[in-house]
Amino acid sequence: MFGRRRSIPIPYERWSDSGEQLRATLTAAIAPDLIDSVFGQVRRVLLIGQLRARSTELQEDELVSGSDATTKWIVAGPGALSQKADASEFSYDFSSESKVMLSQTFTTSFPIERLRRLQFYFQPDDSWHALRMTVEKLGHRFVSERAVYLADHNWQVATWQEPSAEDSLTKIKTWTLLKDAGQSAIQGPNEIRITLELHRTGVMGAWLAKIWRNYRLTLDYIPFWRYVGTGLFLVILNLIGTLLSCSLAAYAFARLRWPGRGICFAALLGTMMIPAQVTMIPQFLIMQKLGWYNTLKPLWVMSFFGSAFSIFLLREFLKGIPRDLEDAARLDGCGFLRIYWHIMLPLVRPTLAVIAIFTFLATWNDFMGPLIYLSDQRLYPLSFGLYAFQIQSLQPGTSAGIGMLMAGSLLMMLPVIAIFFFAQRYFLQGITLTGMKG
Repeated sequence: MFGRRRSIPIPYERWSDSGEQLRATLTAAIAPDLIDSVFGQVRRVLLIGQLRARSTELQEDELVSGSDATTKWIVAGPGALSQKADASEFSYDFSSESKVMLSQTFTTSFPIERLRRLQFYFQPDDSWHALRMTVEKLGHRFVSERAVYLADHNWQVATWQEPSAEDSLTKIKTWTLLKDAGQSAIQGPNEIRITLELHRTGVMGAWLAKIWRNYRLTLDYIPFWRYVGTGLFLVILNLIGTLLSCSLAAYAFARLRWPGRGICFAALLGTMMIPAQVTMIPQFLIMQKLGWYNTLKPLWVMSFFGSAFSIFLLREFLKGIPRDLEDAARLDGCGFLRIYWHIMLPLVRPTLAVIAIFTFLATWNDFMGPLIYLSDQRLYPLSFGLYAFQIQSLQPGTSAGIGMLMAGSLLMMLPVIAIFFFAQRYFLQGITLTGMKG
């Protein structure tokens, strides 16, 4: 409203006049063309623009222009096209039917087998109805994998193309895939039939589409499942390395007697007092000399060397286990490793669950590690992939991309929440029992 008020050609000081004076001034200033302009900005209509076909050699055909859409498209259903200045207004009525179609058979200047993508320019009416495309060529019929919703009211470009190697790249995906849906009578080498179907979306369907929109865009804009797979790979290796190395070291410190045990344990505790920033550069230089830069090895190999905190936590629990169990096992002929595997590990499962949860959280949310060691976007875990997405999509001073970033962050939190609830019993039991003397 304030934007509309500023567009009316009235001096600013006149807005402070009395009611009658202001009414007279507005009556004189508001002209029919101004009313038509403001109404045109507020009214939501579906405008049909160009339809373009692009080949694999980047040759482009304009199948439909903005000025001839009324003559090119054949309307089927409760709809009509009317020509505007540089586009066509598409009016429809879903009171009796729930679908309206635009269709036409076109001839391209290049062989249709080289078709790469189809681009459709339109201005939605913010109705959230579903737009789908059907393509018939070379005896096959292709349908869009999902609908494009008439969201917002700014000009947009909808792109459709068949599956290709481009789908597996890490680039932003701005297209909708066309999947094979059977046979067609269209056989010509340069012939293609295109059908645009507009389906009515109910209140619940529009509400669900609005909620799912940011999640769908997130999955399109970043290689989400590749990032998730990398993150799970790192989590599994770090869990194996941490639990194995820390339990062995804690067992040696708690149950075995060997010279220098106290000094080594004191040195271990001393490493907990060294800030991580102090060892960051030396560790990076070591990894670089080993040829592990821009690989995933620095992000999981170090877990097999143990964690001082986890070793300390397990040692305190192991010290509380009665020695009678260990002595009885020795009388039965068990060695150190069999005692560790068959007696100690089952007894420390709650503490191992706590360490596993801490390790999972640290690995899943790790940001500094990928930032230091990785430069190839194909190797990013989800934590760093969302940061890269933020840098690419967010525009300073605007809210563009915030919804997609929030959706990606929620998807990243779901495994953490699920792990906590499934392992809650072991987590609470481990915290309660750790450090208690038996």
